[in-house]
Amino acid sequence: MSGAQTSAFQAAAGFPPSAGEGLFVGAAMTFLLLWSAWAMYSTWRGWATNNLDSATAGASAIRILVL
Repeated sequence: MSGAQTSAFQAAAGFPPSAGEGLFVGAAMTFLLLWSAWAMYSTWRGWATNNLDSATAGASAIRILVL
């Protein structure tokens, strides 16, 4: 962004563009953390009740941790 665009954005929004980027990244990371916790809980619940075999549960856990 040019200097004029940055000034206009800050005047209209009340915060600099870099703060908006931080807010977006924080929201995305929060969503990913909550989704991962839900997915791990669902995997654990399926494995604990013998509705999910160990190989599938392990593969799901690895996929979640890689994210």
